[in-house]
Amino acid sequence: MRSFTNVCYLAVHSVGAPLAHVTPKHTTHMWKRFSHLNELRQSNLHFHHGSVKEINPETKVAEWCDRNGKTHRQAYDYLIMATGLKRCFPAVPKSGSFEDYQKDAGAFIDKITGGDPLKCQGRRVVVVGAGAVGVEFAAEIKNYYPQIEVTLVHSRSEVLSSEPLPADVKERVKILLQEEGVDLILGSRASTTHLPNGQFTVTLPNDGTITADFVIDFTKKGTPTTDVLPTECLNEDREIMVHQSLMFKDTIANASSHFGVGDVIAWSGIKRAGSATVMGQTAAQNIYSAILNSELPPSSERYATAELPAWDAVIGLAVGKQCLTYEPKTGIKYGVEVMKTYFGDDLSWTSSLKYLGLTDVVERADSPVEDIKATKMTEVGIKPVSAEA
Repeated sequence: MRSFTNVCYLAVHSVGAPLAHVTPKHTTHMWKRFSHLNELRQSNLHFHHGSVKEINPETKVAEWCDRNGKTHRQAYDYLIMATGLKRCFPAVPKSGSFEDYQKDAGAFIDKITGGDPLKCQGRRVVVVGAGAVGVEFAAEIKNYYPQIEVTLVHSRSEVLSSEPLPADVKERVKILLQEEGVDLILGSRASTTHLPNGQFTVTLPNDGTITADFVIDFTKKGTPTTDVLPTECLNEDREIMVHQSLMFKDTIANASSHFGVGDVIAWSGIKRAGSATVMGQTAAQNIYSAILNSELPPSSERYATAELPAWDAVIGLAVGKQCLTYEPKTGIKYGVEVMKTYFGDDLSWTSSLKYLGLTDVVERADSPVEDIKATKMTEVGIKPVSAEA
């Protein structure tokens, strides 16, 4: 069987970007090489590093370009689009190699600290944009470098203003930021000027000006990476239109062979890593179900297609040493203990790998881990998914 899955070009924990690009001890940790993951070292599993240029659903061929600029054509039986949103650095890495990623992160951290974390007393960093990423970056900088003055500027009167969350959730995030020592300036749109001496002037219409050593802008909205697909399968926001099975809607040829998961699709709730993981599992199970059905006699009972429900808006947000979670049924939870339970000390990277059943070949060699249980064939289908996923 031919197969092709369009995946992100690097195995990096994007949820951990605020740590990877704020403190060196987490930079290396947040990147995993496919070749170093034990469970992915299979003779019939191959990774192609490059950029997809076009998907042709009618012929089921993907055209992609490798790092040397050579164009390839890959036939497939099923395709999963899991390319997510195009975001700006440092919300995600900008390099496709581990070495360049480390250099980029190191240079960015130097701009935060002035090149010496032990001598950054009196430095000021301004973060513009109090969406989830801006909140986390501002809080992490203050957490790891308490001697740096961190100011978070947002044009609206409340943080997380674009998220469909209750006002008391946003107010609690604001309080957590203040408890962490982040200075907040809300309701003021910032404009930035880079000065000849390397510093920045941040002009605020209602609050004068701020001189900063470094400014980080998180006001640019991420856009779906769907340019390679026919426009017929996209909505006005260029998100993929899918059924609850995550199968493309019937606006293109061979729609039943195409699946979308994660940030790249039109779906309810807030786009989150946890829900994307569940979507990936569901799409994989539905493809497996379709393969089994194709091999059954016409009179046999067919394997069912799994469907996901619409999700409420829920969130898990790291705010320095603390964490806030919200889910309509249980309400708001926050604090240091919630942080330990929800994110651990690496913004859920370790727990995410454990959930996926992936172990690093180097880490496994250096430390004892539990043996991985043999894979068992089970009935195709999924259990109901809660909002906490």
